[in-house]
Amino acid sequence: MSSNKSLTYLAWFGVLAMTAALAVYAYLGIFTRYMGDDYCLLAQVKFGDIFTNSWNKYLLKSNRFSNLFVLGFWELFPRNIAFVPALHILLWGTGLYWLSAELNKMLETKLEAPVRLLAAEAVILFSFFTTPNLFQVLYWRPGQVSYLTPIVFFTLLTAWMVRLVRLQKASLPIAVLFAFLAFFNGGLSETLGALHISILSLAIACVYYFDTSARRKPALTLLTAMLIGALAALFAMFISPANEFRINEENGPPSLMTVLIRDVNFSFLFLRVAVTNLPLPLFMLLAISGLFSYQFFLDKGTKKIETRFYWIFLLIPVLLYGLIFAAFAPSAYGQSYPLERVRFPAYYLLMGAIMALGICAGYVLSFIKPPVFVKNAALALAFLSFLYPLWMTRQPLSTYEERRLFALRWDERERMIYDMKARGEQELIIPGLDGYKGVKELDVRPFFWLNGCAAQLYDVHSISAVSIEEEHILEYFSQ
Repeated sequence: MSSNKSLTYLAWFGVLAMTAALAVYAYLGIFTRYMGDDYCLLAQVKFGDIFTNSWNKYLLKSNRFSNLFVLGFWELFPRNIAFVPALHILLWGTGLYWLSAELNKMLETKLEAPVRLLAAEAVILFSFFTTPNLFQVLYWRPGQVSYLTPIVFFTLLTAWMVRLVRLQKASLPIAVLFAFLAFFNGGLSETLGALHISILSLAIACVYYFDTSARRKPALTLLTAMLIGALAALFAMFISPANEFRINEENGPPSLMTVLIRDVNFSFLFLRVAVTNLPLPLFMLLAISGLFSYQFFLDKGTKKIETRFYWIFLLIPVLLYGLIFAAFAPSAYGQSYPLERVRFPAYYLLMGAIMALGICAGYVLSFIKPPVFVKNAALALAFLSFLYPLWMTRQPLSTYEERRLFALRWDERERMIYDMKARGEQELIIPGLDGYKGVKELDVRPFFWLNGCAAQLYDVHSISAVSIEEEHILEYFSQ
């Protein structure tokens, strides 16, 4: 078997393994139902003018001014809560693949389709697997729209931008459109807004100092437009009156020096804890990317190591820390270590950095010309390493029964609500369900804020959720 065919088979085997694992995460989305803040956000979407409700939310509740528009769009589709997680996975993978395809054409790296697809899926899968509370990021709508949707949207927007730069199409109307889209995306999350501003600033600096081609002008035009939009969004969130509810009233807003010191400590703590708690997935991602890139570069037969790889190897940890620092800055200003869902972008950055380090290691090792049996052994290890994604499915599959049962009970309870409402009842007493992964469920107190939102959503006077033992719940539903 030729080395080219071996590499192609290896890439497709990895793609199949990654796709199977991601399919499990997508499938579990069908058991997603509304929980916690979903009730309040849905009430704001379904009742009243969405522009007025967004403005009131910006003034009184949250500085994130784009969220309701995204939620309103999803609510155009029936039962969207069950398929939107899978759609996010598909769109994110599509965006990363599209971005890699455009960069591949622009830089003429000649990477085959399965290689690009493999890299895109690996970053997504390992980001999901390592994040401490994936439920709040992928399946719970308030966390999803703040910490996953902006990443997906930014990836697609960046891929489109690279395509326009490659084709040298960057008119003023397109630049204005990109500025608006970046502004809208920035309004979903200050965490991702700060991160994307840092990425765009770095990209502008790199193009300005190192690109002398005809693509330089359109690249600077579109990147600057996106940066202006992202900065405007972050400024709008910074001056929101709703920020008063997120800052410690006794101490007031922290000083710049306090924020910087706190952010330095937060970023270092994250990296230390992540490396300490996740040795196996980090090692396996490093092994997968290293073994595959070793086979890839070994086949190229390059005679001399390019100097830039040394610089890339040194810059990866520096860039990783700097970007995590940027992502954690809003939390440092808000005076708290980032919550589990807020740390998701940092895990995404960490997985990308580990993969980049593995690729650099594989490149350097490819210059050591091994005996044939060593080369074959490395190829066999590369194939075996792609079995790890299949093993990773044990984690999400372990939640299957609990989530299936929750969805079943939730659907039965909602039918009960509509039946009671059809009979003219306005003060409803329904079975309570347990919260999940830190997300609160309806309370026994009818005037608890969450119950109030649910009552508004279902258009009744009040809702009270009482605790019922599992062995009696079917009897309760049948009454």
